[in-house]
Amino acid sequence: MAQDNGGAGARSVPAGLSKNETLVWETLAAGDDPLKAYEILDRLKDRGVRAPMTVYRALDRLERKGHIHKIDGMNAFVLCNHEGPHLVQTFLVCETCSNVRELEMVAVEAGILDAVRKSSFEMNTARLEIKGACEACAA
Repeated sequence: MAQDNGGAGARSVPAGLSKNETLVWETLAAGDDPLKAYEILDRLKDRGVRAPMTVYRALDRLERKGHIHKIDGMNAFVLCNHEGPHLVQTFLVCETCSNVRELEMVAVEAGILDAVRKSSFEMNTARLEIKGACEACAA
């Protein structure tokens, strides 16, 4: 289960995070896998984090700030590989190995934002999960 960060390489902790947000962000950054909240909690127990709500609150705040994304189909979280928050999130999800890759699709984002605006709807987030087989699993 690998998260392909699109070649973003080593990333530094975003500025202005609380202690718990930093711990959760670092846990996600340290692994290659999309992680569920309880997997994050298990990895943070040695660092003094014992309450599930501590992890859930940090995940909520990190997601609101645009530093991470939730993969709904897996109920797991990955780092955002964009420079700043964005409303339309697009992911390739391998159904065989659970590899997740975030894509930047400017034309799709523009189309969705335009359609939503024309509908007089107040959008918070649009998340598109494209499921199939990654290059390695398709071979």
